[in-house]
Amino acid sequence: MPTSTPVRPARPKDAVQSLERAIAVLTTFDREHRHLTLTEVAERCRLPRSAARRFLHTLVELGFVEVSGRKFTLTPQVLELGYANLSRFTLADVCRPHLEALARNLGLSASVTVLDGPDIRYVSRVEVASGMSVSLKAGSRLPAHRTATGRVLLAALPEAELNRHLDFSAPQDPHPAPAHDERSRLERELDIIRRQGWAFADQVLDVGVQALAVPLRSRTGRVVGALTVSMYQTHESARTLVPRYLPPLLETAGRISLELRAGIDV
Repeated sequence: MPTSTPVRPARPKDAVQSLERAIAVLTTFDREHRHLTLTEVAERCRLPRSAARRFLHTLVELGFVEVSGRKFTLTPQVLELGYANLSRFTLADVCRPHLEALARNLGLSASVTVLDGPDIRYVSRVEVASGMSVSLKAGSRLPAHRTATGRVLLAALPEAELNRHLDFSAPQDPHPAPAHDERSRLERELDIIRRQGWAFADQVLDVGVQALAVPLRSRTGRVVGALTVSMYQTHESARTLVPRYLPPLLETAGRISLELRAGIDV
């Protein structure tokens, strides 16, 4: 007796095929396929190269995908999309209670940031009154190479991607890319940060401001954000501040990372 071929349900007349394809492009990246070429995306999504190219470059413009050479990769911004769809919580919602507890216990401002182009973007922040001249809140952006949290994120990048970030200097940027000597010092510092797993910045961003930052990791161990606390006018050195604040910072980062590992994988 011949077997019948399953009949594929007809697409509802109001369905938007381009949205389906965009989602297919996003979800084609997974643990085994974190970096894909245009050809690989087209083949995995069964799309014409021209269509795959349009979707990828649109996602790059929206900040969900980044490109380095011929390879495309998801950005940490998909975390927010994933939490909104899968658990109805944004990344900021996930981080917020942990930041509030950390700020309350230490009496310090606490933040979570992601890398966004040459900058860090604040996803969530709990502010403790200080004399800082820089006002920071969720959505604020700062040049990554001038902050402890940005240096943690830069230290986690592959070499080619790191070079692209350090080379960037937008026209009329008030905080241009580091000059040659400064860049050499920064690269040496990033190597230390990569090995020790945390970054400390003393009066780099603002006079009297010190900051300590650690990475946040996804299920695969990829660094997708950074957690930082900042101190103002403590007149203490890293030698005394780091042993005091690093353990609770790492503990909080671990709790946040556990929640990220239970969500989407980036």
